[in-house]
Amino acid sequence: MAKSDKILTPEYLDWHAKLTGLPSVLMDKIWFSLYKKYKKETGHKPWQLSKVHESEVINS
Repeated sequence: MAKSDKILTPEYLDWHAKLTGLPSVLMDKIWFSLYKKYKKETGHKPWQLSKVHESEVINS
C-alpha cells in the first residue's frame, strides 16, 4: 500500500464523524453491509491479512 493510500481525506473524516453519532442499531446495519461488500470484493474478512500483505508484514 502506498503512503498516499493511508491519508484520510476531510470528506472521509466528516462522513465518519456523522456515523459515530448514529444509534448503535443503525451502525450495526451499516457495518454489516460494509463487511459483506468488503468480503465479497476481496474474499477476505476485514481483519484478515491477504497473502501479499501478510508477506510484506513478515518481511518488514
